[in-house]
Amino acid sequence: MKKIGFIGVFDKTDLIIYLAKALKTLGKKVLIIDNTVNQKARYVVPAINPTKSYITEFDEIDVSVGFENYEDIKKYIGIPLEKELEYDIILIDVDSAKNYQNFNIQSCDKKYFITS
Repeated sequence: MKKIGFIGVFDKTDLIIYLAKALKTLGKKVLIIDNTVNQKARYVVPAINPTKSYITEFDEIDVSVGFENYEDIKKYIGIPLEKELEYDIILIDVDSAKNYQNFNIQSCDKKYFITS
């Protein structure tokens, strides 16, 4: 599993969704984690039963909103904490130092700083 971090306060949601669609077309199983203050994915990606934190599928791409860390996502999915998430690529959108640490962005395979 590869992890790609997108850092910065500039809106990156559309870019990340387009990238995820391209990766899905290449046969990859993709998870988008929106861990930004505004959580724009909550408003862009439709969800049947949105709650404080949830994962929804959009065009065969899983989109996560409202989780504080990987452990919370694993609990939501129902897999053991020591098991790795079952995705080929995880795209992580953060815009604060706290979320940068919570999702261990420094250990991502790639990191991109997005600005206007």
